[in-house]
Amino acid sequence: MKLVTLLSMTVMLVLMACGGDALPEDSMQAFVDAIKSGDGATAASYISSYGLSDLDVQLVAIQENPEMSVTYLAAMGVEATESEIADWTSEDLLAAFFSSPGMVEELGDKLDLVINGSEIDDSEAVVFITTADGREEEIEMILEDGVWKLYEMPGN
Repeated sequence: MKLVTLLSMTVMLVLMACGGDALPEDSMQAFVDAIKSGDGATAASYISSYGLSDLDVQLVAIQENPEMSVTYLAAMGVEATESEIADWTSEDLLAAFFSSPGMVEELGDKLDLVINGSEIDDSEAVVFITTADGREEEIEMILEDGVWKLYEMPGN
């Protein structure tokens, strides 16, 4: 009985330690689902730190002119105050964009994709997808903080 209890506890600890999405394609699906539902914070959490660093220049430009940025962002459907913008990180900026009402509309059928599996090589992976228009593409993923994330921003 003690052995069964010990084994059960060990399995539970291993599962808890793994955390995150077990496979890269799970993260890819979670990313797409988050965008479709307007959950920008969750969608942004599936972009790697390298991918987020691509937004650093845009973030600085937005923060340097907050009054104009509030107006510009509002036109895109992103509600933010000047004080909020001053405290944003690149992930916050991306979350705001992914939460905007026009994001799903702008992305259109790019979100209608089929995930065909992945190949994993240590902490890197490639997810194979088929787009709505039948194109096959490969999405690079990286394991970061125990979660599979898109290496770059989609479209880069």
